[in-house]
Amino acid sequence: MTNYTDWNQAIVSYFTTGVYRGSKIYLSVDDDVLNQLGQSFSSTPFNGNWKDDFCNAIKRQVVKNGQIDLTSLPGRDDEGFPKGVAFLGAMVLAAYQMAEEERINQNNYFHRLKEILGLPVSEKSRPPGMNQGDKEEEPLWQEWAYWLRKNGFSPSAQRGEGPLSYINYSISQSLLRRADKQKLLQFFTEKQWKGAWDAQSLMVRVRQDLTRFSRHFQELLSDYHHKQRYEAIAEAIQMVYSQWQSDESSTATLKKTGTQTWSRHLIAGLYRTEEPFSDQINYALYPQQPRGRQIEQIQVVDDNQEIRPLSVERPGWYFPAWPVGIKELSHGATYVISDSENLEDLTLPQRDFWILVQDPENPEVAAYASWGTPKVGEKFILLCQKTLIPQLEQLKREQLIEWQEQTYPFVENTDWVEFHQCMIVSSQWDNEFIDNQALKEALQPRVYLAIHLSGGLRLSNSGVWLLGHAPLAVISSFYPNVGLKIIKLSDPLKEVFREDSQERDKPISFNDCCFEPGDYLIEASRAGETVERFVKIIDWHQLPLLSPPSTKETLNINGWQICGSIIQPLSSPEIKKEEL
Repeated sequence: MTNYTDWNQAIVSYFTTGVYRGSKIYLSVDDDVLNQLGQSFSSTPFNGNWKDDFCNAIKRQVVKNGQIDLTSLPGRDDEGFPKGVAFLGAMVLAAYQMAEEERINQNNYFHRLKEILGLPVSEKSRPPGMNQGDKEEEPLWQEWAYWLRKNGFSPSAQRGEGPLSYINYSISQSLLRRADKQKLLQFFTEKQWKGAWDAQSLMVRVRQDLTRFSRHFQELLSDYHHKQRYEAIAEAIQMVYSQWQSDESSTATLKKTGTQTWSRHLIAGLYRTEEPFSDQINYALYPQQPRGRQIEQIQVVDDNQEIRPLSVERPGWYFPAWPVGIKELSHGATYVISDSENLEDLTLPQRDFWILVQDPENPEVAAYASWGTPKVGEKFILLCQKTLIPQLEQLKREQLIEWQEQTYPFVENTDWVEFHQCMIVSSQWDNEFIDNQALKEALQPRVYLAIHLSGGLRLSNSGVWLLGHAPLAVISSFYPNVGLKIIKLSDPLKEVFREDSQERDKPISFNDCCFEPGDYLIEASRAGETVERFVKIIDWHQLPLLSPPSTKETLNINGWQICGSIIQPLSSPEIKKEEL
């Protein structure tokens, strides 16, 4: 049997490995997750079932004399992980196991939780020892949220209202219930789809037959209150589809036992750059990391049958691979992964449009890629086939989207066109209809607030700024004014530095507020929505020491050699230095 600490560390790693920074994390623990994690343990599962092994590890840790005792869970373990995450996962598992016909209330939820913890289920109340939610499990959710923010992620668990105040933390994390997954597998088997689609494209196809699914599932995909979970649910559906594709023999197993194996397929996006001193636009294959697995390097066979090693560039992504042209864009492409027992292939999906946003970690760099959907107030590039131009012009006439110019990025072909400086300018998309439903789904905003940071002195690839040189914050919104709150998280009392109404698109300076070094949270809220950004401010003496590079890195571009701020012509025998 596996102990509590092993399960706790495995769960934290699973939900944060292969996930790009800034992602909203859902602790969606279910039978599949536990089975997948169990495969990495060397121990034997309890009764041959990894879910039972997990539940017994939780019981041994927190059930004392027939009552819940959480005194061992606050704080961090030796790896720096919050110690209470596995218990929170058990609470989410209770929400996952709720049947479709069960109403979401305290009695039904705690009935399921008591089953997991091996406690008597006759009494209709919270488990003994958990009588005061604000003093028991809520601090564990807060510790988990703080750890996620400090590590570059965004928490998603939310406190509810009234009788659902505390159980809403768990319910908000469960994306797909067991019945939903079983219905999806049945649906995929009937359809016998073979396409290698990304999450957004697959979601469009599933939504076309939405009435075939449960009421709970329909609400997840259409209810206003779930719109911030839309992308996470789309990824959960895509994961079920990818696993179904991997091995249809495991589909039958899932229907009976609720367990699945890891997906053996990777999806790639696009990475766009422009060559300095020229108008040349380059597109490259941009492979995504598999979620939940620490696979730092893969070897992929390219079109020339050469083996290309790819290593991790940043959490969630491998380094951009080889160039992508008209053929791959128009028809998609699949490449063999040659060196992995766990992965089979890497696929660039066949799509008629791509949305490319600026680098969220280095917005000053002139690179655009498949780093997610554009936020309110964010400019992006839309690459699409020219057949979609009339539909985009229709959206522009309806004042839903705008752009500055359109160009043809491939000199030898005009089938693909780029729209530059695109921006979504309205939230009124519900009554707009175009032929390409996938295009509308991708562009239609689902969150009406965003916080943008710019300027200041920042540590590379992080959310850390230097004291006195903090960033400017701007809240973009479809509302003229929003609620603003700035909280110092590193203060035990969580001091609120500022709380008032803020005009949209008006800069907020951290340097004007006498901030000290510490961890800060910027919250913007309006009409039931809340978005946040984490900012860490450090003093100069806290800067990490870096060793100087052993060799100078140079670039040779269009007859010029570039090394730092020095530019010299390659053809000249004399060194001509020209400061930028």
